[in-house]
Amino acid sequence: MPTDRGVTIRAAVSRGVGLPPSIEDLHLDAPGVGEVRVAVEACAVCHSDLSYVDGTWSTTFPLVLGHEAAGRIVQTGSDVDDLTDGDPVLVSLIRTCGECLACRRGHDVACSGEFTLSTCSPLSDADGNRIPQGLNVAGFATQVVVHRSQVTLLPDDVDLIEASLLGCGVLTGSGAVTNTAGVSDGDTVVVVGCGGVGISTIQAARIAGASPILAVDPVATKREAAKRFGATHVLDPTTADLAAAVTAATGGPLADHLFVTTGAPAALDGAIDLVAPMGNLVIVGMPADDFTIEVSPSWLAAANKSILGSKLGTSRLAVDVPALINHHRSGRLDLAGMVTSTHPLADLAVAFDEVRSGEVLRTVILPNSQARTSGGPA
Repeated sequence: MPTDRGVTIRAAVSRGVGLPPSIEDLHLDAPGVGEVRVAVEACAVCHSDLSYVDGTWSTTFPLVLGHEAAGRIVQTGSDVDDLTDGDPVLVSLIRTCGECLACRRGHDVACSGEFTLSTCSPLSDADGNRIPQGLNVAGFATQVVVHRSQVTLLPDDVDLIEASLLGCGVLTGSGAVTNTAGVSDGDTVVVVGCGGVGISTIQAARIAGASPILAVDPVATKREAAKRFGATHVLDPTTADLAAAVTAATGGPLADHLFVTTGAPAALDGAIDLVAPMGNLVIVGMPADDFTIEVSPSWLAAANKSILGSKLGTSRLAVDVPALINHHRSGRLDLAGMVTSTHPLADLAVAFDEVRSGEVLRTVILPNSQARTSGGPA
């Protein structure tokens, strides 16, 4: 039963690099000022979660991961008067104060505001030790408490499993196309990496009218998936001459926009060489902390090429999520086809292994369900 002191929930606690998540009872504080509590119905597994578990990115353990969630409001804190119990919502890691310089400029992903949740997690274990919210959400749990800015009201007819993908992966890939790069009708797009973010990038490029759209991935099943979602050409980087393939597809020019949507270092090797003069290399996937690339500044300037970082697709939840839902409802954006499998919270380690295998687009955890189902092939 909820009280002003909070509730007991079940959550998957990651306690160290390489350790399987431990399903534990945790205490979740009641929402404070400007916060909401959400019962999580679905939380997609992002490769960023694995980057912490596998030690690619540094973090402090223990923590609860999971940051692409959808569910229903079960409690609101003070100063939240636009949401009520039972409302379906998307939960994202993007947290905005609305007052700092970045927020005033519409750069929500660069918010520098201060939040109580950032300094004191609402989660604690049986001994009273605070357990951090991984990536601001801690969605591998039956319930979460997040800031009001992290949730977006969803239409009643949108499936919450499908909607969960909008919390990070789809938002990131589509935003890289529309917000960061500004892809236009007829632009040539190359997407390196055809996981969930890459497929979202391909779909957004198709919606924007890009042509041709070339998808690059060493995994055959992912190349086949790329064709289903809108790629006009697919390439295996281990065997293809990528520059020759791009110029053959375009009739001469290189890429107007090249999106690297994976953190694999090999994906960035020579990527700038595939970009046409005046074109953009857009770095969407995040490699290990210590990975760097070298580029000649004079050559970059002479060719008028740009290297753009794209954190979460430079997205604004209030603007981009409704637009994506509109594309989804109209059939332009396929979310259902991206869900490869679903798992109960107890099988999170299995879901992690699926993501590590590279054979899935998105696997989704259902924290309040015991069911497991498999979707279509990646």
